[in-house]
Amino acid sequence: MRTLLASGLMLAFLGSLGLNGYFVYKAKQANIPAKILDGDTFQLPDGDRVRLLGVNAPETGRCGSAEAKDELTRLISGKSVRIEEEKRDTYGRRMGLVYVGQTLVNKSILSAGWARPDYTKNTRNEELKSAYHDASDNKRGLHSLCKVSGPPVANPDCVIKANIDPSTWTHLYHLPNCRHYDKIVLDLDLGEQFFCTEAEAKAAGFTLAPDCLR
Repeated sequence: MRTLLASGLMLAFLGSLGLNGYFVYKAKQANIPAKILDGDTFQLPDGDRVRLLGVNAPETGRCGSAEAKDELTRLISGKSVRIEEEKRDTYGRRMGLVYVGQTLVNKSILSAGWARPDYTKNTRNEELKSAYHDASDNKRGLHSLCKVSGPPVANPDCVIKANIDPSTWTHLYHLPNCRHYDKIVLDLDLGEQFFCTEAEAKAAGFTLAPDCLR
């Protein structure tokens, strides 16, 4: 009788372990990204989109966007992620600090130079900013690939520089005779670019910089 009871208890214990193991496995599977959407956003198996909190990678099609997506893929593809300090953005997407084990993915992609911080408040803000400045100082990623001052090799006659003031979001274009033309460095990942004609620059929403001579 005791043997039968012991056997029953053992089977129940093993069954419980197996069931717990199954639920742990399912939980891990649910946190393995199903799709990498771009350099700062991925999708979980349940359809939820998750954006890296405090990180802004180039929009699809801009300079560095493919490289940023590749970097995020390398960091999280096939791996179970943990999301902390969750918020919702204006589009309803989940945002958070994303970890693979002890690795903070948000920091890793900034450190590699394939994104910029957006300064959304979180407990790791200072680390994220430090990682970004280190990448900038050492010209990694966007800070070398997408930062230009001379006209593009493919279109050497397209010399009009169009840049965006980060504090006011003012879109200005600069002709070669503008006072500060030579000092203007374009960040192509932000949507700054060269134009061939003033008409093209105006059509894209840029206006002539006030320091330009006529």
